[in-house]
Amino acid sequence: MTTPYTVAIEDGKITALFIKGKPAKAGFMRGLRKAQTAPYFDLIDTPCIAQNPFSGVRVELNPLEATVYNFCMNWYRRYSNGDMSLPIQTYDDMKYLLLELNTQAYYDLID
Repeated sequence: MTTPYTVAIEDGKITALFIKGKPAKAGFMRGLRKAQTAPYFDLIDTPCIAQNPFSGVRVELNPLEATVYNFCMNWYRRYSNGDMSLPIQTYDDMKYLLLELNTQAYYDLID
């Protein structure tokens, strides 16, 4: 699986992201910075298979895609249970980052 991005990680946090050779949009970086403050944010370092809990569709994700998807699913589950510790804007930034990274995965897993 090829990855159309490069990422800089310092002290276990994503500090820079380049997608197709260009710096990630400011909103994506804002979302990443905020998401990384959540206790349920996990930086995944291996590819994985994610499954849509409703349709059952399975999608192979690279490590960054898996990290973003995992955050989105955890955020949504917690928000549905009343946890308002991170704003909806953070979720939106992260899900649109997944859309930018892997459009088909976004549509298969989230939309």
